[in-house]
Amino acid sequence: MNIAVKNLVLSYETLANQAIKFNQAYLQLLKIYEELILAPDWFSELEKSGNSPLKTVVSMQQEQKIIISKFQELSKLIAKAQLYFTTNLESQELANIAHDCQIMIDFVNTIDLVDLHDMFIKIKK
Repeated sequence: MNIAVKNLVLSYETLANQAIKFNQAYLQLLKIYEELILAPDWFSELEKSGNSPLKTVVSMQQEQKIIISKFQELSKLIAKAQLYFTTNLESQELANIAHDCQIMIDFVNTIDLVDLHDMFIKIKK
């Protein structure tokens, strides 16, 4: 397989791992939310210690946009590469990565940080 295609595959894998770690962080925040429902007083303690869930969610919203943007940029690079590679192996690999990029964009978009932010605000009150 061509080195350029291999590099695009590697870029996708790296970015997909970043998206998976992002999802894991989101799931951790959901666990924190569940704990705070049972003990809302901990919310102020977390904020005092500099570990505000609200700030974390805002930071994650920015990271979410960055991850989606990187997948979109990679998709554009793949589309350009598809014009140059017509052999079955490279062409099929690029088509697979393009499809996977769209799946990951959709996946990262499903992580509803706005709703989570609102849920934390309700606990804070």
